[in-house]
Amino acid sequence: MAEIVETETKETGKKGFNIQEKIRKTGDDVDSLAKKDRDEASKLAKSINGEIKSLSGEIKSIDVKDDVKSITVRVEKLVDATGDNAKKLASEIKADIKKLMDKI
Repeated sequence: MAEIVETETKETGKKGFNIQEKIRKTGDDVDSLAKKDRDEASKLAKSINGEIKSLSGEIKSIDVKDDVKSITVRVEKLVDATGDNAKKLASEIKADIKKLMDKI
């Protein structure tokens, strides 16, 4: 089982699992990425890849480096994809992100 650092949110004062929320948001961003033009997609891809890469630093007890590398490479490919290809690739990336979340 992954070692997850609990964080206390300022809004509620309750402890929550920041990692799962990050992964969930990243999946939503991947959907958005498939709909952006090249310049906007490039900026969003950098943000997504930054979030995904930060996970490997936050998760101490399991090795997710290969998963992270696979996802980030495909996010870069998504920047150049269009139409149905973009939708298909986004779907595949989201499935990989879900697998990563399940692993955590």
